[in-house]
Amino acid sequence: MISSKALLSTIMSILALIPSLSFVTIATTRRITNTARQLPPPRRRYPILHCMETQYTINDEVCPPLDEIELKDTVQKRCETLETFLANKPIARHTQAAFDQIISYIKPDSNIILDSGCGTARSTLILGDLYPDHTIIGVDRSLVRLNKNILSRKKTSDGHNQKSPREEEEDDDSSFHVVSSNVILVRADLTDFWRCCLDAEWRISKHFILYPNPCPKKKVFKNRWYAHPSFPLILKLGGEEILIRSNWEGYLKEFAKSIDYAHQFYSSRDREDFALPYLQDAHNGPVERLDKTIALTNFEKKYDDCGERTHELKLKRTIKSNGVDA
Repeated sequence: MISSKALLSTIMSILALIPSLSFVTIATTRRITNTARQLPPPRRRYPILHCMETQYTINDEVCPPLDEIELKDTVQKRCETLETFLANKPIARHTQAAFDQIISYIKPDSNIILDSGCGTARSTLILGDLYPDHTIIGVDRSLVRLNKNILSRKKTSDGHNQKSPREEEEDDDSSFHVVSSNVILVRADLTDFWRCCLDAEWRISKHFILYPNPCPKKKVFKNRWYAHPSFPLILKLGGEEILIRSNWEGYLKEFAKSIDYAHQFYSSRDREDFALPYLQDAHNGPVERLDKTIALTNFEKKYDDCGERTHELKLKRTIKSNGVDA
Protein backbone atom coordinates (compact mmCIF):
# COMPACT_ATOMS: atom_id res chain seq x y z
CA MET A 1 0.00 0.00 0.00
CA ILE A 2 1.36 3.42 -1.01
CA SER A 3 2.05 5.70 1.88
CA SER A 4 0.52 9.16 2.04
CA LYS A 5 3.96 10.70 1.72
CA ALA A 6 4.76 8.72 -1.47
CA LEU A 7 1.36 9.52 -2.97
CA LEU A 8 1.81 13.20 -2.25
CA SER A 9 5.26 13.12 -3.89
CA THR A 10 3.84 11.45 -7.03
CA ILE A 11 1.05 14.04 -7.31
CA MET A 12 3.54 16.90 -6.94
CA SER A 13 5.74 15.42 -9.74
CA ILE A 14 2.76 15.22 -12.10
CA LEU A 15 1.72 18.80 -11.32
CA ALA A 16 5.27 19.94 -12.02
CA LEU A 17 5.06 18.48 -15.58
CA ILE A 18 1.81 20.27 -16.51
CA PRO A 19 3.36 23.70 -17.45
CA SER A 20 5.93 22.08 -19.76
CA LEU A 21 3.25 19.95 -21.42
CA SER A 22 1.13 23.05 -21.98
CA PHE A 23 4.12 24.83 -23.52
CA VAL A 24 4.75 21.93 -25.90
CA THR A 25 1.08 21.88 -26.89
CA ILE A 26 1.02 25.64 -27.51
CA ALA A 27 4.30 25.55 -29.48
CA THR A 28 3.07 22.67 -31.64
CA THR A 29 -0.19 24.50 -32.33
CA ARG A 30 1.72 27.61 -33.36
CA ARG A 31 3.96 25.65 -35.74
CA ILE A 32 0.96 24.06 -37.41
CA THR A 33 -0.75 27.46 -37.72
CA ASN A 34 2.37 29.09 -39.21
CA THR A 35 2.82 26.22 -41.67
CA ALA A 36 -0.77 26.62 -42.80
CA ARG A 37 -0.22 30.33 -43.30
CA GLN A 38 2.83 29.66 -45.50
CA LEU A 39 0.98 27.31 -47.84
CA PRO A 40 0.12 28.92 -51.21
CA PRO A 41 -3.54 29.71 -51.71
CA PRO A 42 -5.50 27.16 -53.73
CA ARG A 43 -5.45 27.85 -57.46
CA ARG A 44 -8.55 29.72 -58.47
CA ARG A 45 -10.34 28.45 -61.54
CA TYR A 46 -12.03 31.37 -63.20
CA PRO A 47 -15.48 30.64 -64.57
CA ILE A 48 -16.47 31.37 -68.15
CA LEU A 49 -17.93 34.86 -68.03
CA HIS A 50 -21.28 35.67 -69.63
CA CYS A 51 -19.45 37.60 -72.36
CA MET A 52 -17.26 34.59 -73.26
CA GLU A 53 -18.28 31.99 -75.83
CA THR A 54 -15.71 29.42 -74.64
CA GLN A 55 -12.95 29.23 -72.03
CA TYR A 56 -10.50 30.55 -74.65
CA THR A 57 -12.44 33.66 -75.65
CA ILE A 58 -10.61 36.99 -75.51
CA ASN A 59 -12.77 39.98 -76.35
CA ASP A 60 -13.00 43.65 -75.43
CA GLU A 61 -14.75 42.84 -72.15
CA VAL A 62 -12.13 40.31 -71.12
CA CYS A 63 -9.25 42.46 -72.35
CA PRO A 64 -10.13 46.11 -73.14
CA PRO A 65 -8.45 47.77 -76.15
CA LEU A 66 -5.35 49.87 -75.63
CA ASP A 67 -5.65 53.62 -75.45
CA GLU A 68 -5.23 54.78 -79.05
CA ILE A 69 -2.74 57.52 -78.14
CA GLU A 70 -0.60 55.02 -76.23
CA LEU A 71 -0.73 52.56 -79.15
CA LYS A 72 0.15 55.26 -81.69
CA ASP A 73 3.04 56.56 -79.59
CA THR A 74 4.40 53.04 -79.08
CA VAL A 75 4.23 52.09 -82.76
CA GLN A 76 5.79 55.32 -83.98
CA LYS A 77 8.54 55.04 -81.40
CA ARG A 78 9.31 51.58 -82.77
CA CYS A 79 9.56 53.00 -86.28
CA GLU A 80 11.81 55.82 -85.15
CA THR A 81 14.18 53.71 -83.06
CA LEU A 82 14.46 50.61 -85.26
CA GLU A 83 18.08 51.27 -86.27
CA THR A 84 19.08 51.87 -82.65
CA PHE A 85 17.37 48.63 -81.61
CA LEU A 86 19.19 46.67 -84.33
CA ALA A 87 22.54 48.28 -83.53
CA ASN A 88 22.22 47.20 -79.91
CA LYS A 89 21.12 43.67 -80.82
CA PRO A 90 23.68 41.78 -82.88
CA ILE A 91 22.35 38.81 -84.82
CA ALA A 92 22.63 35.68 -82.68
CA ARG A 93 25.38 33.38 -83.91
CA HIS A 94 23.18 30.29 -83.98
CA THR A 95 20.62 32.12 -86.13
CA GLN A 96 23.23 33.38 -88.59
CA ALA A 97 24.80 29.92 -88.76
CA ALA A 98 21.43 28.28 -89.44
CA PHE A 99 20.60 30.81 -92.13
CA ASP A 100 23.98 30.33 -93.82
CA GLN A 101 23.40 26.57 -93.88
CA ILE A 102 19.96 26.65 -95.49
CA ILE A 103 20.97 29.07 -98.26
CA SER A 104 22.24 26.17 -100.36
CA TYR A 105 18.73 24.68 -100.31
CA ILE A 106 17.10 27.86 -101.61
CA LYS A 107 17.10 28.29 -105.36
CA PRO A 108 17.62 31.83 -106.69
CA ASP A 109 14.14 31.91 -108.22
CA SER A 110 12.40 30.23 -105.27
CA ASN A 111 8.98 31.41 -104.15
CA ILE A 112 9.52 31.60 -100.39
CA ILE A 113 6.81 31.29 -97.76
CA LEU A 114 7.76 32.12 -94.17
CA ASP A 115 5.92 30.50 -91.28
CA SER A 116 7.10 32.59 -88.34
CA GLY A 117 6.78 31.09 -84.87
CA CYS A 118 5.72 27.75 -86.32
CA GLY A 119 5.89 25.79 -83.04
CA THR A 120 5.56 22.07 -83.77
CA ALA A 121 5.45 22.94 -87.49
CA ARG A 122 2.00 21.54 -88.15
CA SER A 123 1.26 24.67 -90.17
CA THR A 124 4.57 24.47 -92.05
CA LEU A 125 3.93 20.90 -93.16
CA ILE A 126 0.37 21.72 -94.24
CA LEU A 127 1.60 24.76 -96.19
CA GLY A 128 4.14 22.50 -97.88
CA ASP A 129 1.29 20.37 -99.19
CA LEU A 130 -0.86 23.38 -100.14
CA TYR A 131 1.96 25.15 -102.02
CA PRO A 132 4.12 22.45 -103.63
CA ASP A 133 5.75 24.98 -105.97
CA HIS A 134 6.96 27.12 -103.02
CA THR A 135 9.75 26.68 -100.51
CA ILE A 136 8.23 26.74 -97.03
CA ILE A 137 10.48 27.80 -94.15
CA GLY A 138 9.15 27.28 -90.64
CA VAL A 139 11.02 29.20 -87.95
CA ASP A 140 10.81 28.69 -84.19
CA ARG A 141 13.23 29.30 -81.35
CA SER A 142 12.55 25.92 -79.69
CA LEU A 143 14.28 22.87 -81.15
CA VAL A 144 12.19 20.61 -78.90
CA ARG A 145 8.95 21.92 -80.45
CA LEU A 146 10.34 21.61 -83.97
CA ASN A 147 11.55 18.08 -83.31
CA LYS A 148 8.07 16.91 -82.41
CA ASN A 149 7.17 16.79 -86.08
CA ILE A 150 10.60 15.55 -87.11
CA LEU A 151 10.20 12.65 -84.71
CA SER A 152 6.73 11.84 -86.01
CA ARG A 153 8.37 10.85 -89.29
CA LYS A 154 10.96 8.63 -87.59
CA LYS A 155 8.98 5.61 -86.41
CA THR A 156 10.22 2.21 -85.35
CA SER A 157 8.73 -0.95 -86.80
CA ASP A 158 6.18 -1.14 -83.96
CA GLY A 159 4.99 2.41 -84.67
CA HIS A 160 6.58 4.10 -81.65
CA ASN A 161 8.91 7.06 -81.68
CA GLN A 162 12.54 6.11 -81.48
CA LYS A 163 13.44 8.89 -79.04
CA SER A 164 11.82 11.61 -77.00
CA PRO A 165 12.13 15.23 -78.17
CA ARG A 166 14.61 15.92 -75.37
CA GLU A 167 16.75 12.89 -76.27
CA GLU A 168 16.64 13.88 -79.94
CA GLU A 169 17.79 17.40 -79.07
CA GLU A 170 20.70 16.02 -77.06
CA ASP A 171 21.75 13.70 -79.89
CA ASP A 172 21.16 16.14 -82.73
CA ASP A 173 21.92 19.81 -82.14
CA SER A 174 21.37 20.71 -85.77
CA SER A 175 19.67 24.09 -86.06
CA PHE A 176 17.71 23.11 -89.18
CA HIS A 177 15.98 20.14 -90.77
CA VAL A 178 15.11 19.58 -94.41
CA VAL A 179 11.82 17.74 -93.91
CA SER A 180 10.80 17.33 -97.56
CA SER A 181 11.60 18.64 -101.00
CA ASN A 182 9.98 22.00 -100.19
CA VAL A 183 9.85 22.24 -96.37
CA ILE A 184 12.69 23.39 -94.11
CA LEU A 185 12.44 23.85 -90.34
CA VAL A 186 14.85 26.25 -88.68
CA ARG A 187 15.67 26.90 -85.06
CA ALA A 188 16.31 30.65 -84.88
CA ASP A 189 15.40 33.91 -83.24
CA LEU A 190 12.65 35.41 -85.40
CA THR A 191 13.86 39.00 -85.33
CA ASP A 192 17.36 37.93 -86.31
CA PHE A 193 16.10 35.54 -89.00
CA TRP A 194 14.05 38.34 -90.57
CA ARG A 195 17.19 40.49 -90.63
CA CYS A 196 19.09 37.70 -92.38
CA CYS A 197 16.32 37.48 -94.99
CA LEU A 198 16.56 41.23 -95.59
CA ASP A 199 20.37 41.12 -95.85
CA ALA A 200 20.09 38.30 -98.42
CA GLU A 201 17.44 40.32 -100.31
CA TRP A 202 15.01 37.42 -100.32
CA ARG A 203 11.70 38.07 -102.01
CA ILE A 204 8.99 36.71 -99.73
CA SER A 205 5.84 35.45 -101.40
CA LYS A 206 3.72 34.93 -98.27
CA HIS A 207 4.39 35.52 -94.59
CA PHE A 208 2.30 33.64 -92.03
CA ILE A 209 2.23 34.83 -88.42
CA LEU A 210 -0.17 32.52 -86.63
CA TYR A 211 -1.15 31.74 -83.05
CA PRO A 212 -0.59 32.34 -80.18
CA ASN A 213 1.39 35.62 -79.87
CA PRO A 214 -1.12 38.12 -78.50
CA CYS A 215 0.03 38.54 -74.84
CA PRO A 216 -3.37 39.85 -73.66
CA LYS A 217 -2.21 41.23 -70.29
CA LYS A 218 -1.72 44.99 -70.63
CA LYS A 219 1.49 45.00 -68.59
CA VAL A 220 3.19 42.91 -71.32
CA PHE A 221 1.46 44.43 -74.35
CA LYS A 222 4.84 45.49 -75.76
CA ASN A 223 5.49 41.81 -76.47
CA ARG A 224 2.71 41.82 -79.05
CA TRP A 225 4.17 41.97 -82.55
CA TYR A 226 2.75 45.40 -83.41
CA ALA A 227 4.18 46.91 -80.21
CA HIS A 228 7.50 45.04 -80.32
CA PRO A 229 10.71 46.83 -81.36
CA SER A 230 10.92 44.52 -84.39
CA PHE A 231 7.48 45.47 -85.77
CA PRO A 232 8.95 47.66 -88.56
CA LEU A 233 10.98 44.64 -89.70
CA ILE A 234 7.75 42.77 -90.48
CA LEU A 235 6.68 45.63 -92.77
CA LYS A 236 10.16 46.03 -94.25
CA LEU A 237 10.48 42.30 -94.98
CA GLY A 238 7.03 42.49 -96.51
CA GLY A 239 5.75 39.83 -98.86
CA GLU A 240 3.07 39.68 -101.50
CA GLU A 241 0.76 38.74 -98.64
CA ILE A 242 1.06 38.85 -94.85
CA LEU A 243 -1.49 36.75 -92.99
CA ILE A 244 -2.02 36.98 -89.22
CA ARG A 245 -4.56 34.83 -87.36
CA SER A 246 -5.87 34.93 -83.81
CA ASN A 247 -8.91 34.05 -81.75
CA TRP A 248 -8.72 37.61 -80.39
CA GLU A 249 -10.25 39.97 -82.92
CA GLY A 250 -9.15 43.04 -80.94
CA TYR A 251 -5.52 42.00 -81.35
CA LEU A 252 -5.89 41.95 -85.13
CA LYS A 253 -7.73 45.29 -85.11
CA GLU A 254 -4.84 46.87 -83.22
CA PHE A 255 -2.37 45.25 -85.61
CA ALA A 256 -4.25 46.90 -88.49
CA LYS A 257 -4.27 50.27 -86.69
CA SER A 258 -0.54 49.94 -86.10
CA ILE A 259 0.07 49.74 -89.84
CA ASP A 260 -1.84 52.99 -90.25
CA TYR A 261 0.17 54.63 -87.44
CA ALA A 262 3.41 53.43 -89.05
CA HIS A 263 2.28 54.92 -92.36
CA GLN A 264 1.57 58.25 -90.66
CA PHE A 265 5.08 58.21 -89.20
CA TYR A 266 6.84 57.37 -92.47
CA SER A 267 4.78 59.79 -94.55
CA SER A 268 5.58 62.67 -92.19
CA ARG A 269 9.31 62.09 -92.61
CA ASP A 270 11.63 61.64 -95.52
CA ARG A 271 11.73 57.84 -95.19
CA GLU A 272 10.62 54.89 -97.29
CA ASP A 273 7.07 53.97 -96.31
CA PHE A 274 7.09 50.23 -95.60
CA ALA A 275 3.50 50.37 -94.32
CA LEU A 276 2.00 51.90 -97.47
CA PRO A 277 1.71 48.65 -99.51
CA TYR A 278 -0.61 47.15 -96.89
CA LEU A 279 -2.59 50.22 -95.93
CA GLN A 280 -5.70 49.38 -97.95
CA ASP A 281 -6.22 45.97 -96.34
CA ALA A 282 -5.28 47.39 -92.94
CA HIS A 283 -8.18 49.84 -93.29
CA ASN A 284 -10.47 46.93 -94.18
CA GLY A 285 -9.50 45.20 -90.95
CA PRO A 286 -9.76 41.55 -89.90
CA VAL A 287 -12.54 39.16 -90.83
CA GLU A 288 -13.89 36.04 -89.15
CA ARG A 289 -12.39 32.82 -90.43
CA LEU A 290 -15.43 30.92 -91.69
CA ASP A 291 -13.78 28.16 -93.73
CA LYS A 292 -12.86 25.53 -91.12
CA THR A 293 -11.83 22.88 -93.65
CA ILE A 294 -8.17 23.03 -92.64
CA ALA A 295 -6.88 23.93 -89.18
CA LEU A 296 -3.35 25.15 -89.80
CA THR A 297 -2.10 24.96 -86.21
CA ASN A 298 -2.77 22.96 -83.08
CA PHE A 299 -4.29 26.09 -81.53
CA GLU A 300 -6.60 26.52 -84.49
CA LYS A 301 -7.74 22.89 -84.28
CA LYS A 302 -8.41 23.27 -80.55
CA TYR A 303 -10.47 26.41 -81.16
CA ASP A 304 -12.41 24.82 -84.02
CA ASP A 305 -13.18 21.73 -81.96
CA CYS A 306 -14.69 23.71 -79.08
CA GLY A 307 -16.54 26.30 -81.19
CA GLU A 308 -14.24 29.23 -80.48
CA ARG A 309 -14.35 31.85 -83.24
CA THR A 310 -11.11 32.75 -85.01
CA HIS A 311 -10.19 35.72 -87.18
CA GLU A 312 -7.58 36.65 -89.74
CA LEU A 313 -6.00 39.83 -91.00
CA LYS A 314 -4.95 39.37 -94.61
CA LEU A 315 -2.63 42.08 -95.91
CA LYS A 316 -2.01 41.97 -99.66
CA ARG A 317 0.60 44.18 -101.24
CA THR A 318 -1.28 46.65 -103.44
CA ILE A 319 1.49 49.14 -104.18
CA LYS A 320 5.20 49.30 -103.56
CA SER A 321 6.65 51.23 -100.63
CA ASN A 322 7.67 54.03 -102.97
CA GLY A 323 4.07 54.52 -104.11
CA VAL A 324 4.33 52.66 -107.43
CA ASP A 325 1.62 50.09 -108.22
CA ALA A 326 2.76 46.59 -107.34
